[in-house]
Amino acid sequence: MVVVGDLSGSGGAERYFSDLHQHFRRSGSVTSVLITAVSSLRRLKESGRVAVEQGIVALPLGETPAVSRASLLLTTVRLLWTTLGRGFDVVHICLPTTTYVPYAALLGMLPRPLRPAITLSVIDCTLAPNLEAPAVADLYERQVVSAHRMFARWTRLDGIFTWYQAFAEVARRIGMFSRSTTIVPAKYCFTDPARFQPARARDRVIVFAGRLSSQKRPLLFVDAIARLVAKEPSLVEGWRVEMYGKGPLEDEVRRRVAAHNLGPVLRLTHAADLSGVFARSRLFVSTQAIDNFTSLAMLEAMAAGNAVIAEDVGQTREFVRDRENGLLVKDATPDGFAAAIAQYLRNSSDHERMSAASRSIAVDVHTIEHAAADITAFWRTVAASAS
Repeated sequence: MVVVGDLSGSGGAERYFSDLHQHFRRSGSVTSVLITAVSSLRRLKESGRVAVEQGIVALPLGETPAVSRASLLLTTVRLLWTTLGRGFDVVHICLPTTTYVPYAALLGMLPRPLRPAITLSVIDCTLAPNLEAPAVADLYERQVVSAHRMFARWTRLDGIFTWYQAFAEVARRIGMFSRSTTIVPAKYCFTDPARFQPARARDRVIVFAGRLSSQKRPLLFVDAIARLVAKEPSLVEGWRVEMYGKGPLEDEVRRRVAAHNLGPVLRLTHAADLSGVFARSRLFVSTQAIDNFTSLAMLEAMAAGNAVIAEDVGQTREFVRDRENGLLVKDATPDGFAAAIAQYLRNSSDHERMSAASRSIAVDVHTIEHAAADITAFWRTVAASAS
């Protein structure tokens, strides 16, 4: 995982795998080595994801992902030098960016006895529908599709660990990868319930956290808050709305906030560590399209005792149980989300019950032990079939 960018309000996969590595080092259930870049390790430390540096190899690969031929060559050579001959059973590529394609392609050309099994994560919920779409309008989503097609064409992956059942179904249906490639959907996500805990005193805060991109639909969130304020001004009195994140839509989000005159109510900002934010907020709202599993930001908010409002789409019900720990929205429009938020605000007596249910899901169901056992079983299967 050498490519780690700004983790302010996003970076779920980076947090997931760095935490998983730390867990493996503590538990000793598998021998885990995290190969990253010096700059990436610094960003992980800044976001509080790395407490122990044992088992981490940090390579001098610059501040930004490899793009030029020279930087790609340097990254590829250093990754090959670092991973070959160390007795690894599996090399897992955590982030499916094109930076790793030359490395994975060359590694796959080696005779099987000389190399580890090669596995890849699929972490983007937009990929499955876009693979079968006649056209993809969003530039970021086109880049996601292109990157995965490059892996399918140029590399010989032994296994894929996907966060989404939908991708496993589509990939098999269209024959995207070789029949020998093991494709397994994740059953669990996790966060650190000791790190994300409810504060004793909570503020009247509604929070949005995520990358400001079309997939997360931050403009829909702003419009929903505007409808809520316009229709139920007395209901939102005393409440604050905070948006955390960066991304390509940041300027447009700021313009939309100004157009709705939401400055006194809504604050757009960012933070690398949201534990303090979620500890004092009461309600987490996700306007994300397609799926909310495995939204790490959502699970972190749940661990900190936030009720959740999200669209009833994909595997979102893995996290949000309607009327138990939050509300599921059928009508993903500004009016639909505004109505759900208003329903929550009207029934403030339900908050403690929903808060407890959210934390229980994060503490008892989607745990790091369950997630670690899940991906370890995948790695063992792949290593055995590839040997």
